[in-house]
Amino acid sequence: MRRTVLMIMLLLSLSVAAQQPERLQGHASLQDEPLNPLSFGLREAADAQQRYEILYTCHYEAFRQHRPVSYAGIDTIYLEIPFAAQPMPLTYNTDFAGVVIFVRNDSDKDVTLFSLDGEQPVKEIALDSRLLDSGDFRSVPEFQAGEYLLIASDRTVWTERIGFGYPVYRSDLLYISDGRALNKPVATYTTPSTKAHFVYVPVNTEPKIVQNITIHRGRYEKHKTYCFRFNNQNNITLRNVHISTPKTKFNADGAITLSNCANCTIQDVTIDSTYSYPGAYGYGVSMNNTWNTTFVRLKADGAWGVFGTNNVSKVTLRECDVNRFDIHCYGRDAYLVNCTFRNKQTQFSSMYGEVVFDSCHFIDCIPVRIRSSYNAYTPFDIKIRHCTFDATLRHHALVNVMLLSTEANPRQELAPRCWPNVYVEDLTVNLPFLTRKLEIIEPTGTLSECKKPVDYMQHIEINGLRTLRRGKPEYCDLYFSKRRFSTKELFRIDYKYVDLGGGRMINLIND
Repeated sequence: MRRTVLMIMLLLSLSVAAQQPERLQGHASLQDEPLNPLSFGLREAADAQQRYEILYTCHYEAFRQHRPVSYAGIDTIYLEIPFAAQPMPLTYNTDFAGVVIFVRNDSDKDVTLFSLDGEQPVKEIALDSRLLDSGDFRSVPEFQAGEYLLIASDRTVWTERIGFGYPVYRSDLLYISDGRALNKPVATYTTPSTKAHFVYVPVNTEPKIVQNITIHRGRYEKHKTYCFRFNNQNNITLRNVHISTPKTKFNADGAITLSNCANCTIQDVTIDSTYSYPGAYGYGVSMNNTWNTTFVRLKADGAWGVFGTNNVSKVTLRECDVNRFDIHCYGRDAYLVNCTFRNKQTQFSSMYGEVVFDSCHFIDCIPVRIRSSYNAYTPFDIKIRHCTFDATLRHHALVNVMLLSTEANPRQELAPRCWPNVYVEDLTVNLPFLTRKLEIIEPTGTLSECKKPVDYMQHIEINGLRTLRRGKPEYCDLYFSKRRFSTKELFRIDYKYVDLGGGRMINLIND
């Protein structure tokens, strides 16, 4: 009888619990309750190194328990990185709540402050390279259900960077959902030269949000402090971040680094300078092997170009103000909308697909420069729509094709010397005093290469171009190119609605 009563009470309690989901929700809300460094003794820390250790413990526990982190109630933190320090792991939701961090690194090595790495290690897998072009992986048991990042790499050298003495290898990132890839590689892996190698990692669609922080890096330090690193991740948003860097002895910066990441958004980020100086590189944003990355209202400058990227597919910049956007080698599809570029250039090599500028402003900046050092001239199109170009004595060409090597690239895919098609719509060119010329294509460097017919290029189309000075029409001569060259394909120049203030249109091609 007693056993029967106990069983009835147990069943009743289960029934009540089933009818009151808020009890179960209470457990879930406990998991969603953020951890705060104040609860780990931040205010009682003895010194700046102990503060780092307390922050690390807080972040580690949040990562281990799958809990968010909040810095609510914390205004300013002074940190000194201790010896043997590790990056603080980020969790799926980290709200720094407007905290200002001053960090100094006199430890034994360069350190990244915050990192978010894949929760599972990558696994090797054997695949038929033709699957990458079809995008259909439903025949592969590992990919039939769930979300995955497939990391493809080519173990045959893609090209060699002339003058720098190192080989360059390509890689691609494919996002696979329930057996189907949402994208394709930058270039096919089915060529005879390719030796493909594949690894993959499971991911999820859960948003990962990191936001609301200012980081001031120190001046006289022994080692560098990088700020954020994201690796093997999907669906990241980094927003409302300010990174400040004084002039230092350092270079080779990577303040924000993305590697093997898909569907990432960098929003409302300001980068005031980088570890770099004239002649010594350093990047505010470093990317390698990414797909579908979006930058919104990024404002960044430095002694060097703020972007340094390789193996990048589908990148978008909106409302950004930067000194340079760059894909060093191997990329496809860049969309730059309502952006301002200052004092340098956007720069590409081994680029495919299209580079589209819409409503952008170029201030003493070459809209497109094609690098010569990789000797990789691949087919792509340039589209410039509704833009403004503030030309100068040094920068008065839309596309600068740099030339260096006189030898064809030994890799079959890169043997052709492809120059881009250019499509211009509604371009305003502001001319300074004494500048009376504008070039569409400007070859520079080893100009003897202009004697060899150019591959791929077939079209230069202009539908609306005006030259102004102080808001009034200004005389300008428009050169297709000041260097005579020819194309292998039948070439067409189509100019409509071009107002040069009485200037001439001069074409030196195939004539």
